[in-house]
Amino acid sequence: MLPEIFIAGSSYSTYHLALLVAMAIGWFAFLLTENDLKNQANLPQRLRALAVSTFAYVILMLVCLQGATYFHFLFDIIPEGRRVNMTWPSMLLTNPVTSAKVLYGAIFFYPIGVLLISANHLQDKFFPYLNGKIFILFLTMGVNRVGCFLNGCCFGIRSELLGIRFPSNSVAAYEHWTRGLTPGSFHPPASLPVVPTQIIEAMFLFILSFFSWRAARNGKQDVFVRFVLFYAIFRFCLEFIRDDHERAYWMALSASQWLSLFIIFFYGAYRFLGKKIQNHG
Repeated sequence: MLPEIFIAGSSYSTYHLALLVAMAIGWFAFLLTENDLKNQANLPQRLRALAVSTFAYVILMLVCLQGATYFHFLFDIIPEGRRVNMTWPSMLLTNPVTSAKVLYGAIFFYPIGVLLISANHLQDKFFPYLNGKIFILFLTMGVNRVGCFLNGCCFGIRSELLGIRFPSNSVAAYEHWTRGLTPGSFHPPASLPVVPTQIIEAMFLFILSFFSWRAARNGKQDVFVRFVLFYAIFRFCLEFIRDDHERAYWMALSASQWLSLFIIFFYGAYRFLGKKIQNHG
């Protein structure tokens, strides 16, 4: 747990550094799975394909990052002192790298990003990209959750059995201090031991990334909808042991749990309608 690192006298957020690392890893994985890049015979063609693929990846990730940022505004509890100064233009143009995020926004905006980068050959590219690149989104989300662990945010419930204490400059320590759970008059001490839900989710996302990559490589259909469903079921269960303050609740369920239920319902409707169409075909 290391919320900040110091380089040449300047401090840097490990959460944002982890996000940049995630983007770099995702870019490398994106290039490795680009057939156009592999099939070029000479150097000029490969360089052109590299530039095109890199541009497509940047567009895809920017759309996902903006989606995650917008979902923060929609589904997180934002302190009144910050919210009164927020305007629609400022929210729409928020820096997608440095702003707070809700990972579900990246998933919901991923098809929009795929639509944009496949617009020139929609019929041939949309579904191959949608299913074949989803492993990259899970991979980058997993690395991002490692950043959450280093930052001490998105933490779980208190546990002496499986708990980890986050340092005094972490989000978990500050939240426990402001809730009056830890002593101190002027500066928060280390947090109480909490379940490291960030690492649990990161490991699950890495597993999803591997199996969705393998499924797409083996030519499986509906990789996107099936693996997003797996994430939704996992996230619905994980939310019961989350304990950070920013998440909004409605009728005893968190916003992420309602989003999970929406995905589960959508998948059920998708399968039902698919069978109806097949039977009438």
